[in-house]
Amino acid sequence: MKRSLKKIFSLMLAAALMLSGCGQSSASGASVSGSGKKLLMTVSDGSDTFRATLARAAQDTAARIGATLDVVDAQGSIEAQVQQIRTAQEQGYDAVLCCPVDTDTAVQLEESAGDIPIVFMNSCPDDKRLEADRYMFVGSDELVAGTFQAEYALEKLGAKNEINVLIFKGEKNHSATKGRTEAVKNTFADSGKNVNIVFEDYADWSTDKAAEMFKIFLSLGVPYDCVICNNDSMALGIIAACKDEGIDPSSFPIMGVDATADGCAAIADGDMAFTVYQSATGQGEAGVMVAVALAGGQSASASGFDVSEDGKYVWVPFEQVDASNVGSYR
Repeated sequence: MKRSLKKIFSLMLAAALMLSGCGQSSASGASVSGSGKKLLMTVSDGSDTFRATLARAAQDTAARIGATLDVVDAQGSIEAQVQQIRTAQEQGYDAVLCCPVDTDTAVQLEESAGDIPIVFMNSCPDDKRLEADRYMFVGSDELVAGTFQAEYALEKLGAKNEINVLIFKGEKNHSATKGRTEAVKNTFADSGKNVNIVFEDYADWSTDKAAEMFKIFLSLGVPYDCVICNNDSMALGIIAACKDEGIDPSSFPIMGVDATADGCAAIADGDMAFTVYQSATGQGEAGVMVAVALAGGQSASASGFDVSEDGKYVWVPFEQVDASNVGSYR
């Protein structure tokens, strides 16, 4: 199964890179030129569409500003990713964009890069591994996504004296899994409501795994009021399991993150209640613009994107999506 998922992702990535994405317009105030800059993007293994869209947006942006961007797939191998970055250093690349297989390997990745700056994306290393204008993270603040989900659940279920929640999590070592789940729990704790987490486990971003796990949970007969998933793919698995078991998925809130095409379609159909838009296109553009700035010896602020006060992060905002505005995201 793992080999087939790798193959599917490789095909998705290749197809995405061949398509001409519309992308976003250049960031306001950007003063960098990609002319002559050579970038490498190494993506971790995965089976969802987000990383493929991220890579496509990055390549579109690089082409638009005159940079060369080569994309390689580490296929879940830490060793392969370390070697890819080491090769980039040996072959004279100017900067690396890295979706890390495991954020705990940031030190190895940075050592492999030598003097080349790294822009981490998709999964964020520990703050102490980042350095302003050298090792930066471009992405969306995962705490915001989890907060949005919990707030939506509280709004919809606030009349209940007690709320029973299921949480389906992504990959164990992924920063999005940690940030989104932590924010969900903290928001519930701060609400003063009696909220019970009756199920919590890793479904690894997988539709099939989430569906299987939810069916097992249903067999236990434990009461539940809503399901919160760290991404849309798992939320779609919950919906599929409901339909297999004769349950109306609209009878309780099912929530995801990413606002993928399938996720938005599920909201439009009334099967999914809520998702959080994470702009893969915006992140791909920002990542390239920051990488080019650093490659040229400039500060990340020259990219035209807002940089955090400590100079380590460029945040691309999350946006809330439900039935009232889903048409704007399809």
